[in-house]
Amino acid sequence: MKKSLLFFLLMFAATSFMFAQTVVFSDNFDSYTAGSHLAQSNSAWTTWSSAPGTAEDGVISSAQAASAPNSLYISGSNDQLYPFGNYTTGHYTLTFNYYIPSSGNGGYFNIQHVLKSQWALECYFHSAGGGYLSVGGSEYNFACPTNAWFSIEFDVDMDNDQASLTVNDVLVHTWPFHYQQANTNGTNQLAGINFYAGSPVSSTTSGTYYVDDFVVTEVSAAQVGQFTVDAENLTFSLNPNLTANQSFTMSNPGTGSTDYYVVATYDIPNPNPASTGVVDQHYYQDEPYTFVGWNGGATDVDLAIGYPSAALQQHIGKTLNEIYFFMGQALPTAKVRIYGMNNSLLHPGPGAVIYEQTFTPDSGWNHIQLTTPFLIDGSDLWFGVWFTQPEGAYLAPLDGVPANDYSCWYKINTTWYNRFTSGSYDYNLCLGGKIDGTPITPWMTVAPANGSINAGANVTETVTVNTNGMAVGETKTAKLHCFSSDIENSEVLVPVTLSTTDVSVNEHNQIEVKIYPNPATNFVQVSSDEIQRVEVYNMMGQIVFEQNYNDSQVTIPTTGMAPGTYAVKVTATNGTTTKQVIVR
Repeated sequence: MKKSLLFFLLMFAATSFMFAQTVVFSDNFDSYTAGSHLAQSNSAWTTWSSAPGTAEDGVISSAQAASAPNSLYISGSNDQLYPFGNYTTGHYTLTFNYYIPSSGNGGYFNIQHVLKSQWALECYFHSAGGGYLSVGGSEYNFACPTNAWFSIEFDVDMDNDQASLTVNDVLVHTWPFHYQQANTNGTNQLAGINFYAGSPVSSTTSGTYYVDDFVVTEVSAAQVGQFTVDAENLTFSLNPNLTANQSFTMSNPGTGSTDYYVVATYDIPNPNPASTGVVDQHYYQDEPYTFVGWNGGATDVDLAIGYPSAALQQHIGKTLNEIYFFMGQALPTAKVRIYGMNNSLLHPGPGAVIYEQTFTPDSGWNHIQLTTPFLIDGSDLWFGVWFTQPEGAYLAPLDGVPANDYSCWYKINTTWYNRFTSGSYDYNLCLGGKIDGTPITPWMTVAPANGSINAGANVTETVTVNTNGMAVGETKTAKLHCFSSDIENSEVLVPVTLSTTDVSVNEHNQIEVKIYPNPATNFVQVSSDEIQRVEVYNMMGQIVFEQNYNDSQVTIPTTGMAPGTYAVKVTATNGTTTKQVIVR
C-alpha cells in the first residue's frame, strides 16, 4: 500500500510539473513551402532590418530535416530574428536542432538582452566539428558533430538570474544571465535570438547551417509589461500670453513593469535661417589618434554620432547645415547621412536613413555643406558618413579619448554597433556638424518625461503649453512621441494643437475677482461685487459650467471636471473679467 501511494504521489507530482510548463511558441517549418522565406511565411519571425522576403530572410529547405520534411536554411546574407518580447522575469527553455555541413564555413547564433544592441551570448560552430560559447568575456568549448543533427538547449531563469547552455546533450556552461557576451555588465532581460549567417572563420565569411524543431517553453510565467495611452490628440485654445495644461494617462495592463519616455517634436513650416551664430556639434577632443578598419574585402561602413532631444532644446528651429569628417585616405565616393530617431529602449542608436548627399572625400578633413539644410525639430539628431572601405584600409578616425553612448556608432553592412570596444579602441569618432539659424522658443513641456510603470498601474502625464507672443487666431502644432519597452506597442504618437482665441470678448471694465482654492480639487469659491453670471471654459474653448447668480460669493463644483486648466469668466454689474484656475 505504501509503495502504491508513493507511486501515485510521484505520478501526481510529475503530472503537475508537466502541466506547469507551457509551450509559448514552436515551429518545425513543415507547414511552409520549400524555397519560401520564413518571415514572409510566419510573422512571428522577422529579420534584422525588419524586411521579410529579402536576402536577410532565411529559406525553408527540404535538403535536410530533423523532423521531415523541412528545416530552416541559413546562409549568405540571412539574418533571422525571433523576438521574445523583452522578458525580465520568468523561467524559459529554448530548444532546437542544429545541422552543420562539413562543406561549409560553420555556423553561429546569438541571444540578446536588448534587441539588436546588447548580446547575452554568441555561439560558434566549426565545419570540422565542435564549437565554443562566448559569454562573460570568456570562451567555453564543446563537442558536436558535422553532417548530423544534434540538439541545443538554452535555459534561462530570470527570477534567479541564471542561464545554461547544453549542446548535444552535454552541459557546456552555467552563468549569471545578466552577463553580456564580452563582459559581466549586462541586463537581466531576454529580448531575442538571432540566427545569423556568421561563422568562426572571419567576420565577413558566411556560415551555412540548418535549424529545425524550434520550441520556446515557459517553465514559470514571465511578467511582461504592456503600454497604452488614452489620448489620441490634445487640443488647447486660450488667450495670448497664458499658460495651460492638460493631462493624459499612460497605463500598463501587463504583468511586468514597462519603461517609457516622451519626446516632443515641433512642426515648423517656415524656419528662420537668420544666423544667431554657428554652433559646432562634436564629441572628439583632438586630431585622430588612431584609425580602425575591417578585413575581408570591400565593406560598406556607416559611422555616426548622435545628440538626444534633451541636449537640443535650445537649437529647435535651427538647421544642421554642414557635416565634417576626417577621412583616412581619399576615396572615389562617399555620402554624408542623417538618420531618423529610434525608440532607444528597443533599438538604441541611429534609425533609418532620412537624408544623404554624395561627395568625393579627400584624405584628411572633409567639410560638406548640405544642399538641403536639415531642420532640428526636437527629435534626437543622428548624422554621419557612409563609404565602402577597400580591403586592408583603415579609415575610421578615433581621437584617443573615452567615448560615450552617443559619440561612436558604426554599422557594418546591416548591423549597428556602439563603440569599438574590441581592441581597446573605445574612443570618439572624429566627426561633427555645424548648426545655425534662429531658434524657436519651445512652447510645450511634458512631465514626467520618463520613468517606469509597474504592472497594473498608470502614470499621469501633464502637458503644459503657453501662448506667449502668439496673436489671436494663430495656431501651432507639435507631436508627442510616447516610447515604451513594450515591443508590441513601442511608440504611440499624440498630435498637439495650440491656438489662440479670446474667451472674454464681452469684457468691459475689469472687476476685482478672487478665486480660491487654486489649484482646486472639489470646488472653487468665487468672490466679487454683485456676481451676475459665472461661465467656466476648458482649454478647447468649450463651456463646461454656466449659471446665473445675484450674490457676492458663489461656489462652483469641480468634481466632474477633468484635471487641467480652466478659464473662469465672471460677469458682475460693473464689468467682466476672466481668471484661470487649475483643477486636480
